[in-house]
Amino acid sequence: MGAIPLGEDILLARHGESIIKFRQDRKNRSTVAYLRGGEMDSASNVITAGVLSTSVRTPVQAISQGTMTYLNNEYSVSRQEVRSLVKVSLGFSAVMGIVFGGLLLALYKVGGNEAIASLSSMGAAL
Repeated sequence: MGAIPLGEDILLARHGESIIKFRQDRKNRSTVAYLRGGEMDSASNVITAGVLSTSVRTPVQAISQGTMTYLNNEYSVSRQEVRSLVKVSLGFSAVMGIVFGGLLLALYKVGGNEAIASLSSMGAAL
């Protein structure tokens, strides 16, 4: 079974059951549909990508435009949301540093230098 040309899908979406038959116009790369009532319609079988921008931007221009959009608070994520996320991340990092430091201190109190040495040798083995 061959691939269905794109034009058939477009014409089916436009006219549905009022299509009697299809014909491929290979010269114009389109599909022609004959409709009830004697009408005809056609649709292209080719997808063409539109030009997004008339000028070519360099990566530096794209980054600077994105930065200006962010600084003008026109970005999808507001500056206040980014600040809040940074504060939560720094707070979590500080708490985890304190917990890790407390665990190392407890390990040192219990086992002394030998416990710390065994911990470091165990990390080197991984």
